[in-house]
Amino acid sequence: MSELITIPFSHYCEKARWALDRAGVEYEERRYLPGFHVRPARRAARGRGRADAHSSAASTPILVMGADSICGSSAIVRHAEPALFSSPEVEALVERYDDALGPHTRRIAYWFILGQRGLFQRLADDNAPRAQAWALRLALPLLGSRLRARLKVDRPGFERSVVRVDAIADEVAAQLADGRPYLTGDTFTAADLTFAALFSPVILPGPDRYGATLPPLELFSDEGRATVERYRAHPAGQFAARMFDAHRRGP
Repeated sequence: MSELITIPFSHYCEKARWALDRAGVEYEERRYLPGFHVRPARRAARGRGRADAHSSAASTPILVMGADSICGSSAIVRHAEPALFSSPEVEALVERYDDALGPHTRRIAYWFILGQRGLFQRLADDNAPRAQAWALRLALPLLGSRLRARLKVDRPGFERSVVRVDAIADEVAAQLADGRPYLTGDTFTAADLTFAALFSPVILPGPDRYGATLPPLELFSDEGRATVERYRAHPAGQFAARMFDAHRRGP
């Protein structure tokens, strides 16, 4: 059976899980916390991982199939269901959301999770193997500071990311304003899947839809709750929620 190397609550990993589950691909998920994932991911990637502006050569997800491996969420989606990439427009939107949306919803989420005492540990306890969750209790001060530095998780970074996410959310709302059910027309594509998965950190889908357990909204700060509620109410957030409801099938 194939193995999927993940950071379980990562929205890029959810994108890959969604496509594999939708296509009925059998796999066993190997879950790692940030930092704990580096060595297993490098072994699994077998030199195929590539660093870019938003990820490292040890980034997840990685799908391991015997002696072969596929690195990156879009490559895994394409492997699982090639028909989802049905036009150049779909290809362009997937690339745009990967590069211009995903890093910013991730930063917004980490701003609230790392800023709220106990929230990152709750995320680990709910999603990671027990040994890793226990180890995090000792490693969290160092790991948290490294995540903040690497992902630029600070107030100015958060505010920049809100501007970026708002702009893409407004683009999506405008694209859907003519009444089309999906971003490129009448058919669900990789663009819809990618947008919904990468928007998920700011709308927090429930565990019946998302492939990991995200923190309940009541544990967030007042600012965090207001941010999630604002994105849930936005037409783009409503569209993302509808994609989860209609097209996200659990493993």
